[in-house]
Amino acid sequence: MDRNPMQHIPITQVRHGALDGRQLLEGYIFGGKFGTPRVPRGIEPEIVSQVIGESLKPDSSPDAYERTLEAIRFYERADVVPHMMLALRGSEVNVSDVRRSTYILQAAGDFGTGEMATRASQYFDAKLVPHPSELDAMPQMLEALVALAMVASPGRLAQRIQDEMSKAAPDQEVSEEGMRNYQRLASYQRNDLRKAVSVMDNRKRLASLQPDFRRTELVQIYLGQSAFSTAQMQTWSARLLRAEAMTSNPDPVCAEFAKTIDALPSQKLGEMAANLIITRAAQAVLYLQGQLSPQQRAMYEKARKSGGMNFLWDDIG
Repeated sequence: MDRNPMQHIPITQVRHGALDGRQLLEGYIFGGKFGTPRVPRGIEPEIVSQVIGESLKPDSSPDAYERTLEAIRFYERADVVPHMMLALRGSEVNVSDVRRSTYILQAAGDFGTGEMATRASQYFDAKLVPHPSELDAMPQMLEALVALAMVASPGRLAQRIQDEMSKAAPDQEVSEEGMRNYQRLASYQRNDLRKAVSVMDNRKRLASLQPDFRRTELVQIYLGQSAFSTAQMQTWSARLLRAEAMTSNPDPVCAEFAKTIDALPSQKLGEMAANLIITRAAQAVLYLQGQLSPQQRAMYEKARKSGGMNFLWDDIG
């Protein structure tokens, strides 16, 4: 069947005018604890770029940069990455500054050109890894590393952790605080960094595959059924699946999600876990403008009562 994918599967069904769209997005990005819990749908994508270009400043809060990152992931606004990178001045003072920079590096890894990503990776090693507050921003540091997986190496971060462990080792026998500090560093090395490296390797492998050879695994990651189903990788997988559906035939993507729904009754999952998978998979099919069978629709209507705010969903229906 002939179709124009970009016409039939838009990022969002635009339903807010320019002024309302700006207010919604500004409320999300800059609203802090009073902002909406996730990226508002229904805004003209060009408005998203305009708001970020005009309102996001180098000294905007780390939370604003984190929410900007989530906004451009949903709306696919690669054009704002150069503006975000203007805040990378090598002048981080505290952990908040380090966190802000990690979100920018994630944007460069997700959307930037090869040259941008390389610059971001170099900045990571040269400016953030040696920073005194780096250890206090470890979750965000590891997310930046994963986003830069195609060009980055975990070597310098691993060495920094090892160096800190060597310095902290004598104190673990002296005080309870020293013991806790050493155990925290050991956990970073043994658990967090190791998992991040594994996720990096998997992301590089999947990025190198053609859609037919990665679709099933991407769906599993997005639905939380994979060892690699971190929140970051779920969003990344969703974006790749959406890109395939938009630029090619969406039917295989929808069929893969539908197959997961059909297989659930044979799996021994708890009701809450099953409902999450059903809702997420069914909403992905509908968002990508596929069709649910009567049985799948019935399962979805029952499961959606548990709620859920999923990436592949336009908050309509």
